[in-house]
Amino acid sequence: MASLLIRDVVVEGRRTNIFCENGRIAAIDDLPRAADSVLEGRGMLAMPPLINSHTHSAMTLFRGNGDDLPLMEWLETKVWPYEQGITEEEVYWGAKLACLEMVKNGIGFFNDMYWDFHAVARAVEETGLRAHLSAVFIDFGDAARAKEQERTNIRLFEEVRQYSDRIRFAVGPHAIYTVTEPALRWAAEFTAEHDIILHTHLSETEQEVRDCHAQHGCSPVEYLHRLGMLSPRLVAAHTIWLSEEDIRLLGEHRVVCAHNPVSNMKLAVNGVYPYSKLKDAGAVTAIATDGAGSNNNLDLLEELKVAALLQKFHNNDPTALPAEEALDMAIENPAHVFGLSGKKLFVGREADILLIDLGKPEMNPPHSLASHLVYSANGSVVDSLVVDGRVLMEHRVVEGEEEIVAKANEAAGRMVARVDETVS
Repeated sequence: MASLLIRDVVVEGRRTNIFCENGRIAAIDDLPRAADSVLEGRGMLAMPPLINSHTHSAMTLFRGNGDDLPLMEWLETKVWPYEQGITEEEVYWGAKLACLEMVKNGIGFFNDMYWDFHAVARAVEETGLRAHLSAVFIDFGDAARAKEQERTNIRLFEEVRQYSDRIRFAVGPHAIYTVTEPALRWAAEFTAEHDIILHTHLSETEQEVRDCHAQHGCSPVEYLHRLGMLSPRLVAAHTIWLSEEDIRLLGEHRVVCAHNPVSNMKLAVNGVYPYSKLKDAGAVTAIATDGAGSNNNLDLLEELKVAALLQKFHNNDPTALPAEEALDMAIENPAHVFGLSGKKLFVGREADILLIDLGKPEMNPPHSLASHLVYSANGSVVDSLVVDGRVLMEHRVVEGEEEIVAKANEAAGRMVARVDETVS
């Protein structure tokens, strides 16, 4: 693997160089070193990339098509009908557009749930990001379909080995209202046996909680506990409508609770992620964009600002979710779950490095870096991104960007036309 010298960057307040070799950071010092390639840091801040803990990458194809609708109406009229006939090639270009957008916004890793596993994997492999990928597991109460989904996941678990170790397999049962109880139990057992991530939506709406009480006599969190699904390997998206007992269980099992504030507010789920209670209980608090179909972008710095302001506003407390803690939701908190090294750059860790342009107006004056990243910045302050020792974006330039945008637009046009023509 080629070596890389990142020259003249700021690491923990001092100007230095970072030398990367074989996908790891080999040195952080001022010594002259020969390298296969050089990235000029120009005095920029070097830090680990951001972690997007929950998204549906190929849903970039849905961006702007079906806005301003309630959640279930949006799913039933603007998502599921289009997804029924979506092709692998369309998923590939949608995922590739998402990867491009995440690179531009400083995201080095994402946890994904979408159809056509191999289409998304190809996009990740080619763009150079890291990801945990799960194919959507939905059976809608059909036992035969559930068994078919189980067989598919077993096969994909084996097939992921054809890709680099930047790509890892996860099991993604969509939600308790789209997956049968035996299938949920199977997912819990399979992921425990193989020590892999289990990724689902949980307690997103009040109706989901009401329906679960009516059908199972307990909350969605208690239901998953009953099925053996709660564990430190569970990444639960949303976790909004929670009782005190739910919060206790999520904390006891160190569940990763992925907060998606922009998507939640846009779809008006009428609840707010209980950040302080989850943190105090011991749950892993994380941040995520959700899919671009309901966000509508993949800018995690923007997401951090919304998350922090929402907590302050909702709790009538300006000290709620301080900037440092918000930033930890995007780097430090979920890092260990996804096999990453957290918020410090050090010799021996993976060579995943984000360069932030400290010369941007919104990053000055230099009173507080965390404050600027959370309250002032958006993805435009990201200058360069390195993952696994490979430069994915150099001074805002990503190779092949124009083709990705054009091909994704063509894919979205085909997808929409196919369904709309059928309806008309």
